[in-house]
Amino acid sequence: MANGVRQIDISLIIMMIGIILIGCIVGFAITKVMPIFVLGATLGVMIFIVSFIWPPIALYFLVFSMLLSPEFGERSTQGSGFSIRLDDVLLVLLSFSWFIRSAIKKEYGIFPKTPLNRGITAYILLCFFSTIMGGIYGKINVSGLFYVLKYFEYFIVFYMAVNFIKTREQVKTFVILLLITCAITCVMGAIQIPLGGRVTAPFEGQEGEPGTFGGYLVMMLSVSIGLFLTSESGRAKILLVCLIGISLIVIMATESRAAWMGLPFMYISFIILNKKKLFLIGTLVVLIAATPFIVPQNVKDRYSGTFKKEKGYQAKIGGKDIALDSSATLRVLSWQGVLKDLKYHPILGYGITGYWFIDAQFFRTLIELGILGLCIFLYLLYQIARFLLETHRIASDNYVKGLSMGVFAGFITLLLHSIGSNTFIIVRIMEPFWFLMGLVVVLYHIEKNKQEEPESESSNVREKAAYKLLDLKKA
Repeated sequence: MANGVRQIDISLIIMMIGIILIGCIVGFAITKVMPIFVLGATLGVMIFIVSFIWPPIALYFLVFSMLLSPEFGERSTQGSGFSIRLDDVLLVLLSFSWFIRSAIKKEYGIFPKTPLNRGITAYILLCFFSTIMGGIYGKINVSGLFYVLKYFEYFIVFYMAVNFIKTREQVKTFVILLLITCAITCVMGAIQIPLGGRVTAPFEGQEGEPGTFGGYLVMMLSVSIGLFLTSESGRAKILLVCLIGISLIVIMATESRAAWMGLPFMYISFIILNKKKLFLIGTLVVLIAATPFIVPQNVKDRYSGTFKKEKGYQAKIGGKDIALDSSATLRVLSWQGVLKDLKYHPILGYGITGYWFIDAQFFRTLIELGILGLCIFLYLLYQIARFLLETHRIASDNYVKGLSMGVFAGFITLLLHSIGSNTFIIVRIMEPFWFLMGLVVVLYHIEKNKQEEPESESSNVREKAAYKLLDLKKA
């Protein structure tokens, strides 16, 4: 109560207005358009209002939709076509509610301060600028800008996590939801194994992307192992072991060589960062000894087939013929084409989608954003690695150490995965990755504040002691 006038919460006002609007819109539209569109619009408005009033609840929906949302439209594995996913729509609604909430409630910043802001800002600005220049050169149509907005969407996920998640308990809840989502996708992937063929993520449309699913799974596998190595709960360890086991089975079934490539480096990261080195080395010895007996024949054939030359495909490196299968040969030839054509736009590149499809992150970044763009991208990757290691270093409890270590090992795995895939622009990998990065940032701030509090308390004690001593001298 202030000056005799009751203070009314702005959130309550908006909720009431929203309910009235929903009623009006539904009542008018149901007689004019198809009921399915009315239902969709109504759900959209409701999600917008809910996300404005209770942002964490909206994030719960987003976590599940990252891997479990259906995809509409047609898009080939070569990047052609157009598709839209439920989480795209959800993220747009969440973003609008976030911006409006930040404008009304000044205590919420739109883009909170994080250790990654410089790299993110420079990368996004260059993506926009290079793509606009590509449009001026006539190499890009409006679809290029939509792809840039898609990249921006990943960072929106990151900033929303940092903005709306404040406590360690909330972080643990969202990590559990991410692991549950991973478990669901693993079960759905395991169901596909008896059907034959390569396993893909659910709801991927007509053309599945096993490589994408493999990249997502190795990242979540790393998080599971990191938490397992530091968990103090026996029940949690049992559940994590089950998730690790089924994840490994499904990763093998994806037959994604890019995903397999990162597994040894992930394990080396754990050996370096974790204190249980003897346990990890012993487990590795057992796995290597058991590999010939437990690895399926199709996985062995897929691996060995990489270095078998196929008729009609030939790649040369350093003037020498290299024996590779068709997939690997086409990748090598595309990389050589990038190095050949870069001279025409060396600094800023061709812009996003300004060059033909390249299935390798670093070469694609080089040709689309030029040498400058590749340097900024590498700087962003360096910031991510340094931040994760710093969080692991300052962590005062096992949970923070486990999560930061798991995300770092997953990040190293994605770097290897990106040699043969466009890992850092794939929605099913980047949305959960940047959400995890947001969770680690929240824990980092909590740890920093925890360390600063004793210092401030000790300085207050010293200050009081000094004043007391001064008073004694005066007396």
